[in-house]
Amino acid sequence: MRNLRGLRLLIAEDEWLLASDLATFFADMGAIILGPVATVEQAGRHAKAAEAAILDIDLHGRKVFPVADELMRRNVPFVFFSGYDEIAIPEHLRFASRLSKSSNRATVIDALFPPEPCTQPIARPPSTAEDVVALLPKLRLTARLLLDDPGASDRLVEHTLERALEDIDNRPADSSIADWLNTIMRRMAQLRGASLLH
Repeated sequence: MRNLRGLRLLIAEDEWLLASDLATFFADMGAIILGPVATVEQAGRHAKAAEAAILDIDLHGRKVFPVADELMRRNVPFVFFSGYDEIAIPEHLRFASRLSKSSNRATVIDALFPPEPCTQPIARPPSTAEDVVALLPKLRLTARLLLDDPGASDRLVEHTLERALEDIDNRPADSSIADWLNTIMRRMAQLRGASLLH
């Protein structure tokens, strides 16, 4: 599990007991808690300092999406934390994980920081497919930052994965899956970015 010591974590949650529980859990892991806050305005004031965030979608009747936009602009990982399945998330924010409030804390950490592939030799290496699935939220965010268009960024992720499958035998042995996929994605964005926008 990732070391959270010193990480500035924004918690935006309007249910006081749940907010307090989250804050205590992550503070015990060494995180510096920004909040917890219960309004969109308070969350917005902390967004520029946050290095990660847990966002209740609905804060006293107002949607937290402007805060998510600021975090996305800064490439800060965040998860949506909600008790309501029927709240629609804007298309450009659907790359983010959406967790129910009954999710355990380990699930929240894994959603914020997908486990990196293990670099130490082990008897049974993790499945490449599992690694890629865990990296999808970050790949979608990177694509969104490269192209600034929801449809085009999703197409960029698709083309990246297709190219990775074609080139899997040529993957550098000293490169992690994340680095390898990001390199392919940036190359694809340079070569085909304009065509993906149409």
